[in-house]
Amino acid sequence: MIDSEKLKNLLTRLNSIKEDGTLDGEEADRSENLHRLFMYPAMMVPATQSAMIEALTHILPSGSMAIDPFMGSGTSLLSCMEFGFNVYGQDINPFAVLLSKAKVTSYDLEGFRKSLKSIEEHIDNDMTADIDVSFYNLDKWFKKEVQVSLSKIRRAIQAEECPDYRNFFWVVMSEIIRIGCNDRTSTFKLHIRDTEDIANRNIDIVKEFLSYSERGIEDLSNYRDKLQEEHLLDGYRFSGVYEVLWGNTQKEIKSDEKFDLLVSSPPYGDNHTTVTYGQTSYLPLQWIDSKDITCPYDYLKTTQEIDRQSLGGRINSKSLQKDMERLFEKSSSLSNFYDAIPEKDRSKYKKSISFIADFDESIDVITKSMKPDAFYIWTIGNRFVDGREVPNDKILRDLMESRGISLFFDAERRILNKKQARRNRSSQTMEKEHILIFHKNEVTYGR
Repeated sequence: MIDSEKLKNLLTRLNSIKEDGTLDGEEADRSENLHRLFMYPAMMVPATQSAMIEALTHILPSGSMAIDPFMGSGTSLLSCMEFGFNVYGQDINPFAVLLSKAKVTSYDLEGFRKSLKSIEEHIDNDMTADIDVSFYNLDKWFKKEVQVSLSKIRRAIQAEECPDYRNFFWVVMSEIIRIGCNDRTSTFKLHIRDTEDIANRNIDIVKEFLSYSERGIEDLSNYRDKLQEEHLLDGYRFSGVYEVLWGNTQKEIKSDEKFDLLVSSPPYGDNHTTVTYGQTSYLPLQWIDSKDITCPYDYLKTTQEIDRQSLGGRINSKSLQKDMERLFEKSSSLSNFYDAIPEKDRSKYKKSISFIADFDESIDVITKSMKPDAFYIWTIGNRFVDGREVPNDKILRDLMESRGISLFFDAERRILNKKQARRNRSSQTMEKEHILIFHKNEVTYGR
């Protein structure tokens, strides 16, 4: 058990971070920790995560294990690695797994640049106009010339023998798909651009792919320099342990490790009031060679299949009433919120309840893999349904404390970049997030 004096010192550090504005991320660099490799929805801010994690390095032992069971784009994993933590991450979205693998993997940058040169030559020598993929509404989402260019890139990546290099270039290609397809990038959901907008867009797909690849390698080099400065490299490899796997956290943590630290944000599933991670991933996954994807379900079955597999993605009407009874016993915040909703409107909250029920089951799974005195850093937002703010932060506090894990520190951060969110009805009114740190200890925390 960590003694009370160390915990008080930690709380002092965290309060200092809270007061100096670091959590808002106003000085955040988009190139930091490969944040711009692919614009995954609702990514955590590296500067915010790093500030919290750095404070915990003063209290956790060297070689500690950190986990993100909903890793998404892998931001928390890289932030933990830069402070010497061994890391493990998993996600139910196969694209998130590919993206995070591409970020955390140690690369020989000289070999990487040779690989990019080889890919460029392969594209230049590819004189065919064959389209390599076929799926429903292909022509709706991609102009013919874009299909041809993406097919050339795809064949060039497939020719690369190193799976780690392929993973990285698949992610770069995915960002080019995101900006070069006919989907409106102003939202997280699949919405077609208007006809005139599509006609006027002329993006040189190959040129952009090569440019973004160069930029990605530069960002990798900068991240490696950061690790080198902290003496965390053995040659060109990260000196610690990192592992990224596909996993359904509601069912299991696919690691036998016991973890000292959790850094994560609970994902929101297929709900019109939430971010749809799966829809964002759908078009890139149509182009990525399936041999480089790990996933036990048909992730391309529909545009919404990944979101349906995620927390809150499916409503089990038979168990919903039992779920509510269980949750209301654990969380007075949820019970009071639900009781205040007029009965005629309660059906609108089925998916929100379903998400919380699934998340609660995931917490059971997660806590079994955590050490008794582990710290939990959760970042969570309060979304709005039918004009009512769902108090997710208070509900999470209740769920953790029902397991004897106390709130140690709490803070709010403003979400500064709301361009996409404001245009996306799913999150247009959420302007802040809550950072909650939990710890199981007998000490009473003076907050």
